[in-house]
Amino acid sequence: MKVASGGPPITEENVVDTLIKVVSPEGAPVSQKVTALAPRLDSFEGKTICEIWNGGFKADVMFPIIEDMLRAQAPNVKFVPFTEFPAVTIHSLESVKKEGTLAAVKAALLEKGCDALITGNGG
Repeated sequence: MKVASGGPPITEENVVDTLIKVVSPEGAPVSQKVTALAPRLDSFEGKTICEIWNGGFKADVMFPIIEDMLRAQAPNVKFVPFTEFPAVTIHSLESVKKEGTLAAVKAALLEKGCDALITGNGG
């Protein structure tokens, strides 16, 4: 016999009366043009990798670890830390779209000669 969270046991007699609330993980609908990903780099050797942090999961802790791992593969890789870019946080995303901050980030990436970009890290 199954028991609904916070409710009576689920039986054949009451299964129709049992309501389970589900939240969709899809989020809000997005209507953006889909574009192809940039080709992958053959190597990180001699490349410039830029880092952008949205204020989410501990990138200030993770970026140094990721840097060490990539330097082990390519000693001459260069990193441009997130502190050298305009701030784009999770909480400010709607306002930065309106204020042109994303355009400023793109310009900074081009100015710094980024070959690759780390924009997130899983925790």
